[in-house]
Amino acid sequence: MTEGGRLGNVIFRPRARLLKLIGEELISDEVVAVMELVKNAHDADASSVTLHFRGVTGEGGEIIVEDDGCGLDLETLFKRWMEPASPAKTQPGERKTLRGRRVLGEKGVGRFATDKLARGLELVSRVVGEKDEIRAVFDWDAFDSTSAMLSEIEIPWEMVPARQIPEHGTLLRMTGLRTTWTERMFRRLCTRLGRLVSPFDGLSHFTIRIESDEFPRYAGELRPDLLDRAPYRVEAFFDGREGIVISVNGRSQVEHHWNGQGELQCGPVRTRIYAFDLETDAIARIGPRIEVRAWLREWSGVSVYRDGFRIWPYGEPHDDWLRLDQRRVNNPVVRLSNNQIVGFVEIGNDRNPELKDQTNREGLIHNRAFADLRRLIHFVLQILEAERQAIRHPGCRRGSSGSSIGSGNGSVGDRDAIPETLERLAGRANEDIAADLRRVAARTREAFDADATQQRRFVEGYSDLAALGQAAIGLHLAVKPLLEEIVAQCSDVRMQLNGKGSRPLVSSLRSVEDLAGTITARIAMLAAMETGAARRRRAIDVPSEVETCRNLLEPVLRAASVEMMIDAPRRGVLRVEMRPESFARLIHILTMNALDWLHGVDRPRIRVAVNATEERCEILFSDNGPGIPAEIAQRVFEPLFSCKEGGRGMGLTIARHIVTLHGGAIELLTDRRRTGANLRILLPRKRSRATIHGR
Repeated sequence: MTEGGRLGNVIFRPRARLLKLIGEELISDEVVAVMELVKNAHDADASSVTLHFRGVTGEGGEIIVEDDGCGLDLETLFKRWMEPASPAKTQPGERKTLRGRRVLGEKGVGRFATDKLARGLELVSRVVGEKDEIRAVFDWDAFDSTSAMLSEIEIPWEMVPARQIPEHGTLLRMTGLRTTWTERMFRRLCTRLGRLVSPFDGLSHFTIRIESDEFPRYAGELRPDLLDRAPYRVEAFFDGREGIVISVNGRSQVEHHWNGQGELQCGPVRTRIYAFDLETDAIARIGPRIEVRAWLREWSGVSVYRDGFRIWPYGEPHDDWLRLDQRRVNNPVVRLSNNQIVGFVEIGNDRNPELKDQTNREGLIHNRAFADLRRLIHFVLQILEAERQAIRHPGCRRGSSGSSIGSGNGSVGDRDAIPETLERLAGRANEDIAADLRRVAARTREAFDADATQQRRFVEGYSDLAALGQAAIGLHLAVKPLLEEIVAQCSDVRMQLNGKGSRPLVSSLRSVEDLAGTITARIAMLAAMETGAARRRRAIDVPSEVETCRNLLEPVLRAASVEMMIDAPRRGVLRVEMRPESFARLIHILTMNALDWLHGVDRPRIRVAVNATEERCEILFSDNGPGIPAEIAQRVFEPLFSCKEGGRGMGLTIARHIVTLHGGAIELLTDRRRTGANLRILLPRKRSRATIHGR
């Protein structure tokens, strides 16, 4: 400071309209404002809160929020309610209410919510055991002044004999509504409030009611009433480390271990998901079709709850924060869309410190923990989707049907004979037994029809693959001679030049020859697999062939930014009896299958480890993707079973056929200590001198 200068301190002098500006930023609309007031009732240890809407579609309407909580005394009114950003609720001892509830209103948004809804507020509150009640009146428009300072706005209060509060609690009467309410707003409010309280046990003692003189159809206690009729449901608990306990459709819990890339930073997490089919007959089995579809439109989505209360906007009908519709685009048969599920995810503020609210309290910050939460729920959904496929298409289950495709078993006549016999018996039985027999007949016919549908689906799937295979074989037969001709023409040109051509020209000719040779090697995988006497195997060195396959797949791996590592003995050879083209097909299938699951993985990689015993050669093919849940591990080799976007469900089936054709075996390892997907291939070891290292 120069000589003669002045030195001092200055303080902020907030103007009254600061509260208005803060409120506009924190509260996005009227529905969110009402939800904040309900949260305040929760923090007051209320067992119920009632929302009264009177004449809200026109002028002169009012909204009353009434709860039976602990109420406000003068000290609480002065030092908490009238002090925005008061540290009271953030103190360690104040983070839970007397009833043990986690405090939700830490940022003091409730007072601004009343300003969002109306110009005037009457606050009436009574503490347990008191004969008097506090009454305070707020004129929020007074804070609109551009000249008044915040400290200049005075709020009148009085202590009067209790008249409006029967025993204890708080009443907020808002008049001079800023917006006229519509049925659409009521519908949104009922949907959000109905999902505001977590469906998990522990907060069933907190109820929310709506009373309205203009929209009586929305009056009453809010609660989900169709969840127990969902045909598919899964409940999972992630312990925050590795364990994931999952129960599907009410069956006994099964413990899984997270085997995806890296540790999950989002736990502990509890989730419950209900799934529905949208076909007309499936909807009709739940209830009246129009009502069920309307209910699903409002309730579909996955909501997130912290300490029992919902975090908005997750779970709104059009908030597909899990990107389920995107997952379903390429595989609509298997994947569930956002409008087919009603889900609930439970987290805790103390247990999940990395899952943090955004500043406006509408959503979570998109950090690593939030991304891990998505990954976890996708893991659980994958198991539910597999269960749904097993129920909808029972023919896919191992050993579920004694017939085979095209075998002629289970003809239409046979399928009709059993239900018809049951119905004839029903005609001769008494009324009770007859009803049971007719129900069994109907279910039997439905099961046979479903099996026939599944068999048609199998035939169609195999037909598509057969047509694709024939086209590939034709392409190989047509392109191979052309490539050979290109190589021959390049050789002729080089001979005609007889060393007279420029170096760049000669170099270009050799590059063309090399490229043609590479393409020839790659399309060799499209050649038909030999059968009968024409099938002549060759002894190949497995490490050399794996290296060759990596070179052939290098453009695909590079485009996907995936590294393929090979771990094989440096000395000696590991021979098996298989044509190089068949081995290349096998590695190609496993690689493409892995690439589908490595999208979004940090530093994606594939590892091929080759080992041998006296009798067998072992190839361990693994990746660092999310892995395959143990519950569906036994089905991955089944025809047409796929959990991939756009998957045909035949890749691993063909891989198993190639391996077994050469006397080997392939299996999916489900060792909990392993990460990613791990496939082990065992092939008989060849002991001969003739070993072919290349094509």
